[in-house]
Amino acid sequence: MSTFAPPTAKHPPNHPRFLLFLICAFASAGQLAIDIYVPALPVMAHYYETSAQAIQSSVTGYLIAYACGQLLFGPMADAYGRKRILALGLGMFTLGCALSLAAPNLETFVAARVLQGFGIAATNLLAKAIITDSFAGQALVHAYTYMATAWGLAPIIAPVIGAHLQEAFGWRSCLVFLLVYSFGMWAVLWRYRETLAQPVRLHPATLLKNARKVLASPVFQSCFLAQGLCYSILLVFNIVGPFMVQNTLHEPPTFFGYLALAIGVMYFLGGISNRVHHARLPTPEQRLRIGARVMTAAAFAMLALALTVGLQVWTLMAPVLVMAFCAGAMYPTLMAKGNSIFPHIAGLTSAILGFALLLVSSGMMGLAGFVSIHSLTPLAVFFCIVGLTVIAMVGKLLQHLQQPPAAGLAKSAAGR
Repeated sequence: MSTFAPPTAKHPPNHPRFLLFLICAFASAGQLAIDIYVPALPVMAHYYETSAQAIQSSVTGYLIAYACGQLLFGPMADAYGRKRILALGLGMFTLGCALSLAAPNLETFVAARVLQGFGIAATNLLAKAIITDSFAGQALVHAYTYMATAWGLAPIIAPVIGAHLQEAFGWRSCLVFLLVYSFGMWAVLWRYRETLAQPVRLHPATLLKNARKVLASPVFQSCFLAQGLCYSILLVFNIVGPFMVQNTLHEPPTFFGYLALAIGVMYFLGGISNRVHHARLPTPEQRLRIGARVMTAAAFAMLALALTVGLQVWTLMAPVLVMAFCAGAMYPTLMAKGNSIFPHIAGLTSAILGFALLLVSSGMMGLAGFVSIHSLTPLAVFFCIVGLTVIAMVGKLLQHLQQPPAAGLAKSAAGR
């Protein structure tokens, strides 16, 4: 007997507008939880009597757990339903929020952030699944557009909200905001009706076989590495920038919040630039090459400024603004190329891609934790290495893009 209740007169299907609201609220939650408290990192380091590197590990741990959660929740949602797995993930996130507020030491706080990251992975991943369950044709495209907009706006506004909350009520208010947001998601989830029509029985051997084929693809490898490095530019700035701006340049948290807002806007505008099409404009593949080169040039410009002018607000911001725009312009194309390699297992490919790129980003953030906050040169060198690696990955991607994906993917058996 099926465990999923079909829509009836008593239990009508979800209204499309409600689903769009749910999708936007859930898709943006993971980004909010990353960026809402980054302006408070210097104050939190002082409170916990620890180093900048140690408090930054709370962001890195969150991202690693966020990546791992996607691999677990994706197959489980196909087998047991969207609502059950959303409730499971959201319960972990709410518990992590409460634990972070009560954390007496850094170790407990990092553990709470890991629990938050693991649980919130369900919301972003299943927002995409609910879109696929509920929409088709042009409505499907519109739903993904709303989701992408919400996902892109969250890291733009979160640092500003966090900075103002910190100055008005203290750094714990950022954590209270996340807890209240989780309660709002519970209210939305309570009204949500299950959208999975047919559960899927997934066999571990089949998943492992298909996962190996995805990971062996040179196109996939290039996409997730380049995508993760592009995303890490924003994340690295958000964990190193507060210490440079507040501790070294002696600016208030709200000042950094607006700097992060400018970075986010440039990243968002870079993504929007992909909507502009004209015969004289470069193709998406050509834009990848141009974007990687301009990004690297901006990193080397930062290095030149670091060696000649030193650390100032404009020497830090001007190159990062350019890099953020290039990263935003490249990211959608890299995502589309990576997710479309194996269309018959798009869900598995998406989960692996999300897992891999977050691991790359968290690894880069872990390395960035050792970057000096008193000089611009180490950060500039770091970004130069990132830019050169992106150029290499884009070159590899364009070289293999015309090759067909490996054949012989195993098919999952479906059943009740």
